Amino acid sequence: MAFNLLPKEGKFFEFLSMQAENIVKAAAAFKEAVKAGPFSEETVRKIKDFEHEGDTLAHEIADMLNRTFITPIDREDIYSLSNNLDDVLDMVNSMTNRIHLYRLNPSNDGMIAFADNIGQAAHALSNAVRHMHDTKRARRVLDYCIEVNRLENMGDQLRDKTISGLFEHEKDPIMVIKWKEIYEGAEATLDTCEHVAKVIEAILVKHG
Repeated sequence: MAFNLLPKEGKFFEFLSMQAENIVKAAAAFKEAVKAGPFSEETVRKIKDFEHEGDTLAHEIADMLNRTFITPIDREDIYSLSNNLDDVLDMVNSMTNRIHLYRLNPSNDGMIAFADNIGQAAHALSNAVRHMHDTKRARRVLDYCIEVNRLENMGDQLRDKTISGLFEHEKDPIMVIKWKEIYEGAEATLDTCEHVAKVIEAILVKHG
């Protein structure tokens, strides 16, 4: 896997890493908020700020692609990776808004477990993106991607467990509808993380 980076090309990986690290921060804030209980307006604004920062970084990467003749990897791969990283933030922001809108208390075992898995997946993606440019660390990058896949599989099981418990114990049909949407959204966030990992794997294979 030889990218043969020129100095002027290094900014793409730098900005992708910034995107991934922004997801780590957003996931950490989300996890902290889930443990604390019902979401405040401040929590919603904080997560939205991370989402805005992600949008800004994605736009900057797109702008760099338009202004750069030679890129370290195929420009469509950079664009795809950037957009998919941004999708993770969009999912976290969407969950935050829904939990707040529905006036739910997310500090239950299932939601805390989801928030923890999302945080771990964000860290794994950040590590993978940070080492992508280093040809000597291709195996490590793949290991991080495999870890994201493991967490997504755990998310599938957790979704089934939480929704099953919801139908068994929750008597209010409106609450069932609300929580089912949230749990499915949490699992979909892990799906999106896994999709990012697959994009990274595809890039490694292409340049291997």
